[in-house]
Amino acid sequence: MAQLPEYKLQTLFNIRERSKKAAEDAYAKEQKKVAAAENQLKTMQKTLEAMKASRDQKRLEYADAMQKEVMTIEKIDINNRYLEMLVEKEAAYEVEINKQIAVVLQAKKIAKEALDKMLVATQEFKTLEKHREQWLKEVKKGIEKKEDEEGDEISQAQYFSRMKE
Repeated sequence: MAQLPEYKLQTLFNIRERSKKAAEDAYAKEQKKVAAAENQLKTMQKTLEAMKASRDQKRLEYADAMQKEVMTIEKIDINNRYLEMLVEKEAAYEVEINKQIAVVLQAKKIAKEALDKMLVATQEFKTLEKHREQWLKEVKKGIEKKEDEEGDEISQAQYFSRMKE
């Protein structure tokens, strides 16, 4: 079989293929960032729940202590201030959680943009890939036709040479 001619758009094909691969890598990288940000958010939310549970436990301990023994007003005041401080820490941590939610949303937005770019790059590559496949079919068909014609010519030449003898 004859050697195939070079695909005229091979350079563009290679560029689109690299572009597609780069877009896929960028999307995977952004997805990892989203996953990391979401994991951080979940960890922070669990920490906040633990902080609230700890505060509730302290409140119960203080209430229990007040019922069991006579506490001075000063000790009650100290306990109340400590509980208020825990509430303030929780509020500050909730602000941090809200910041982390914003980080997650931003990461998802960037990942969506990377996905869109990847889809465009993939579509461009597939379009050119189909063009290349169609071109290859046509080239092979042309080569086969040419080989058939050459075979017919050889057969005819052999036939006529036998007829002359």
